[in-house]
Amino acid sequence: MTKTERARYVRRVLMIQDKISMKYMRVIRAELKRTATDLSSSYVKNGQDEFAAIEKDHKNRIAKILNDLTLETIVKFRPVNPVGKKAFDNFVEQSIYDILSSGIALTSATIANTTVQTAVLVIAQQMILGQTNSVQSEPLVVADAISNRIGGTNSLSRAMTIARTETHKAANVSQYTRAEVSAEISGLDVIVEWIATNDGRVRDGHKHADGQKRKIGQPFLVGGQNMRHPSDPKASASNTINCRCVLGYDTI
Repeated sequence: MTKTERARYVRRVLMIQDKISMKYMRVIRAELKRTATDLSSSYVKNGQDEFAAIEKDHKNRIAKILNDLTLETIVKFRPVNPVGKKAFDNFVEQSIYDILSSGIALTSATIANTTVQTAVLVIAQQMILGQTNSVQSEPLVVADAISNRIGGTNSLSRAMTIARTETHKAANVSQYTRAEVSAEISGLDVIVEWIATNDGRVRDGHKHADGQKRKIGQPFLVGGQNMRHPSDPKASASNTINCRCVLGYDTI
């Protein structure tokens, strides 16, 4: 790709990702608010006795949301195949979904556990405050604190982080897998290039990876880890959360 083609391609990819992310950010934030209400109401009635059940329900709803996000991203990125092959059999599409869905259970469980543990932390903090001001440890005050911490302003940034990270992962797995299959079918040698968003928020490891080129299938060295593409499911959270890097594809 020329510089102009690459810039146009990157803008297109990020625009599609942003549209999906914004849609699911709203859905995820609504779920966080719902769970905040469930936890705070439950605390007033039964203390922490029902927190485990609430966490399970929260995990299941988050899993459903992430599954919907994954399926939509796979479909949206079907036309954005940089190698040029547009026809894929069901096996390829199923393979993409299998790669992504295998991580949904763990991701949703982690999100749900973080939500509930945040509530537990808030309760502990309110109990400490209650030692000098008994009002702070009253059930209704504690419940309000839980609701505000989980479903308040913080829920916006948390929901956006989840939506962006999961959309970015689904988009990159979809594109990379399709390009890899296209290369096999066509016999073309496909070169992939790591393209970082070189602004004030980019990680140092991703900035240093900018411009690295590999034959498709060979890993990049990013932040001390081998990664096939941005948001590689096998990479650490520190290398994937809120990543905005894109892969450029070319043939030789």
